[in-house]
Amino acid sequence: MKLMSVLNSFLESFYVSFAPPAGAECAVSAKAFYESVILEALRSPEFRKRLLDNPEEVLAEAGIRLPEGMKVHFVENTADTVHIVIPPYVGE
Repeated sequence: MKLMSVLNSFLESFYVSFAPPAGAECAVSAKAFYESVILEALRSPEFRKRLLDNPEEVLAEAGIRLPEGMKVHFVENTADTVHIVIPPYVGE
């Protein structure tokens, strides 16, 4: 299986299995996020460009409000570059 297929399968299962914490302002389920944001970015070059250029605006249009002060960045994998994000360091 190609690396991109493995990563895409992992991301899909991650988004679908993620449940926002109780009381979170986010009214969009992980499945809805995957379908309306991630899959749309795969299908539409215009949407993808907007998501890369102005993610907060695009997410707001999808009903996703970020906590005040939080920034989000979308990065684009290519045929020869794959970005893997690691969580913040929490200490020993």
